[in-house]
Amino acid sequence: MTSCSNRYIISILLISIVFIISISSIDSDSHAFHPLLAAPRTLPGVRVRILPRGLAYLNNIAANLLADQLPRLVIPDVEHILPSNQGIIYISRIHLSRFRRAEHHQLNSTAPNKLSWTMQNMDIGLLGDLSGSVNIVVPLNLTGQVEILAQGLTFHLESSIEKGKNGSAKVTSLSCLATIRDVTVTNHNGGLFGLAVSVFKQGVSDNVRHMLQSIICKKVRKYIDEDANEKLAEAQTSSKLGDALETNALKMISVGGDEKSRIDIASIFDSSLASKFFIDFRLKEHPICNENTVDLASWGEISYMGQGDTPFGPVDSSWPGKSPFKTNLVDSVTNKDSMLELVVSDFLPNSLLYHAYVQRFIKVLLTPKTKGVASFLRTTCEGSFCISDLAPQLAEQYPNSTVELAMSATRAPAVLFSEKNGGTISVSMGGLVVVFAVNGNHRRQVIVVDLDVVADARLSIQGHNVSGSVELRKFELKRRTGTVDISDSEIDDIALLVSQLSENLLNGLLVNGMPIPLPHVLRIKDSHINVLSRRMHIQVDVDVDERRLSKLASQTFFKTPQFSDVNMSPIRRMVRPVPFLEGRHHIQQFNFNNWSTDRRIFR
Repeated sequence: MTSCSNRYIISILLISIVFIISISSIDSDSHAFHPLLAAPRTLPGVRVRILPRGLAYLNNIAANLLADQLPRLVIPDVEHILPSNQGIIYISRIHLSRFRRAEHHQLNSTAPNKLSWTMQNMDIGLLGDLSGSVNIVVPLNLTGQVEILAQGLTFHLESSIEKGKNGSAKVTSLSCLATIRDVTVTNHNGGLFGLAVSVFKQGVSDNVRHMLQSIICKKVRKYIDEDANEKLAEAQTSSKLGDALETNALKMISVGGDEKSRIDIASIFDSSLASKFFIDFRLKEHPICNENTVDLASWGEISYMGQGDTPFGPVDSSWPGKSPFKTNLVDSVTNKDSMLELVVSDFLPNSLLYHAYVQRFIKVLLTPKTKGVASFLRTTCEGSFCISDLAPQLAEQYPNSTVELAMSATRAPAVLFSEKNGGTISVSMGGLVVVFAVNGNHRRQVIVVDLDVVADARLSIQGHNVSGSVELRKFELKRRTGTVDISDSEIDDIALLVSQLSENLLNGLLVNGMPIPLPHVLRIKDSHINVLSRRMHIQVDVDVDERRLSKLASQTFFKTPQFSDVNMSPIRRMVRPVPFLEGRHHIQQFNFNNWSTDRRIFR
């Protein structure tokens, strides 16, 4: 769930900065950034708190996931030496033959970093080939097939969670207790030993029950301490930005009334941005557990190829009411009974913008080939509105030409979260706009102007969409050089019109809401955003598509030697678990009280 919540964070932040108009750095050795971004690299950029309702929901998801994955369990061969040199038992080709999920599951957290997992009353059946020899009353060789039916399996695991060396979460098992209420052992086609088992049934069953209780804890602790931590390390280091950004998040925006005036926003941005930028999910602090709450603090840096080295860090990532700047701050919605709450620093979008500026990855170039602006980028208007209506000198000096507009930043744009006006996201950017006149194969730079923009945005979440409004508080153009003589008053007129068009475009993007690019397994049920000083407080309820999650878990977290492949080999398929041993009718059936098979997992 934390992985899903991290992707949710990225989605909101990407949407909050999508209206930045700039950003390809010019040829300069200066990697400047806004002075308000200066801060040491010590604080986390993201805090996630799993609340009691979220932990309870996670408990249910984990229970269903376990019920789906247990039939794939690959059970290793068993070698058991009897006490007092009474013999040795081998059981091979073991597989799950029956399964009834536990009646009760409980996931709890306690201070300072403890997690406990309890399952009560699970029934399982195992089949395996028996070999070895025993010498209890008389020497006997073991043959045939053994069936072990265990009722009332109760399992309790205590573990701790901490920050590992590489920043991933590390879970360590502390204690384990497995008890089985009743075990029935039957030896099929076992000759004399099969007869002996029938005679000494209770003694054999008790011995097997103790053996199973020991093996279960041993195997579970090994899986937690080794395989699970290896998967956590793989999943929680860094992830491509593209995993959180889908193309449908950037829609076609209309700046006019007809189809020709629709601009494909996604086409403006460099397509390699999402694939070459990574977000760092490594933990910055040790996890903190309290009574059924878990706090995680991640770095959250977004950088080119995951290389890091952002020259600044988060200014503030504290929970509401604990700001180092406003100790008396009270958030009116802090006590809302949500599943999850998050604090996201404006460090996340700013680290992305800084590295995009340094690497020159986000380029804004408007040409006649850009859908929706072809008629505007002409020096001869031909009855439609075009750029020469703003600057007639272009038509006089470069008639019957097309125009290209290139925009680049003179410093990394800054995104600042603030509490003003009930919560505002402000964007500050300085840059250059270069105008080219193109006639055939001739392309000439005609105007260079300085651009200074400050925009405020207010966002809210409605269902699966982010909606809101944008206000351009400052949009200034100042002529720097050029072959076309344009007065300051004409530049001001151009700035006014362009700012109005830009503001209308951005509000058109947000008025009906932009879809949030969430992972397919996650759906938002209820949410609330509270923009604070230099950070954003998000409270959210989620719903998980369990079928998709189970498929994803099979391909990732449960892709270990302990679990068979989803596409089993023909040999494994022959011994795949079936309800009530339907594939082995020659074996006598046992009737357990209240025994039932969870048939949905045997698809």
